[in-house]
Amino acid sequence: MKKVYLVLVFILSSVATAFALIPDSISTVYTDGEFISHFQTKTKSTGKITQEVSDYLVSDFHKTPGNLFNWALKDLGLQEKKTNDLLFILKSSITDSKTGITHGEFDIVIPLITTFKDVKVDAIVSKKVFNAETKVTADIIYSSLLLKYAIGTLTFIPQSDGEFLLVTHVKIKFGWFFNIFITRHRYKSIVEWRIKKFTENIRNECLQRQKQITKTSK
Repeated sequence: MKKVYLVLVFILSSVATAFALIPDSISTVYTDGEFISHFQTKTKSTGKITQEVSDYLVSDFHKTPGNLFNWALKDLGLQEKKTNDLLFILKSSITDSKTGITHGEFDIVIPLITTFKDVKVDAIVSKKVFNAETKVTADIIYSSLLLKYAIGTLTFIPQSDGEFLLVTHVKIKFGWFFNIFITRHRYKSIVEWRIKKFTENIRNECLQRQKQITKTSK
């Protein structure tokens, strides 16, 4: 019986791994109020470029978060004052160099319903390199209203064909009000597509930098 169990575990693990390696695919699992989303795509970039872009992402978050809306968060509809399902208006962001914690303050706008002002969010954004993989992690450690918790990772994984696989994995559980407001359908229209677009923006930044190097070397 134990052998049968081990075989089943191996088969299921193999299927899960195969599914996880499908590029440009996004999926979300919802269990007990928790959303877990996974998206990945590929980029033709060198390891040097992916390191530069991951450093750029962390540096902007810590020092110039407003600049993220020019590239990593571009076209995500987070700051535009127009009819949308949900808007996050960044008012301030300060990183404590001693603790590594970034203290942010937002206005959260639900058009035609209400606006929550001065919502405080604390996050730790960090980068780690393990073997050939680079991982940027954003961990929301405190939110005064919006979230119970949230953690997202962006991993750059080298492939045998000289490309890099960009994998974004996000786990979110909303606070009581937003847990009621954000249904599974709304999650797709508010969060899921933005996870995909964010990852594509990172990929595009890698491609753009790679293209610039190619032009310069000619």
